[in-house]
Amino acid sequence: MNTRRQFLITVSMGVVSNAACRREPSGAVKAPPVASPATPGAPPTFGTGPVSGPAVSSATFAEAEKLVQVTMSAADREMAAASWQRSMAPLLERRTGPRRIALAPELAPATR
Repeated sequence: MNTRRQFLITVSMGVVSNAACRREPSGAVKAPPVASPATPGAPPTFGTGPVSGPAVSSATFAEAEKLVQVTMSAADREMAAASWQRSMAPLLERRTGPRRIALAPELAPATR
């Protein structure tokens, strides 16, 4: 009859032997990893996209804390403000569409 103790002994021996087999020789030189080409149509890696949206400051996040009832430290607010335009603003713009521009009232609407 198998017990948990026998199972744990068997599994730990398997992990140790797997690690021993994967170890590279001490004199072997490891090749640098090759970057795979980007997949067509795939979104960019998080935080590497173009800058979009208005600039925000840590004071903006301090005001937002009151609205959403969340507490952030000063370091968290600085980090959020520094990464906002590159990380989060493109997601919101993609979801709500680009910002609208104000048109002068004297402009006529387009006709067919």
